[in-house]
Amino acid sequence: MKEKKIVLIGIGNCGRRDDGLGWAFLDAIQDEQSIAKAELVYCYQLNVEDAELISTADVVVFIDAYQGELKNGCSFETCQPENNFSFTTHSLSPGVIVSLCSSLYNKQAMNYVLKIQGEEWELKEGLSKKAEQNLSSAIHEFKTNWIKRLNVLPIEY
Repeated sequence: MKEKKIVLIGIGNCGRRDDGLGWAFLDAIQDEQSIAKAELVYCYQLNVEDAELISTADVVVFIDAYQGELKNGCSFETCQPENNFSFTTHSLSPGVIVSLCSSLYNKQAMNYVLKIQGEEWELKEGLSKKAEQNLSSAIHEFKTNWIKRLNVLPIEY
């Protein structure tokens, strides 16, 4: 049986407080044995080229900070393709990247978005206390529930 190719894409900027949650998530799980073979990708923002990056994946999870309220400080959702391109490619959503991948490469992985609630966005390094709590919740949920639900990798406890 072929092993699934997993790509985890952390989006953010650790120089803007809680905007660095995507990167902080990848940093925190990089030594996790249950996802040891996943490809971890750090991005400031998504670009058109990311469609090629995900074209060879079986499972893709986009991890990003979220400006709004989320139950338990995080949510894990299916990422639906979006065809709403703007006049600039300076900031693309995960759904647009999924749509581009499908259109350009005729490929569609199991695509998900992990949103982690943040609350401070100024130019300063370090996560807010609330973002750290939400990051811990997201890591716990990812390791104990989401990996198993996706049947991505065998989990041994």
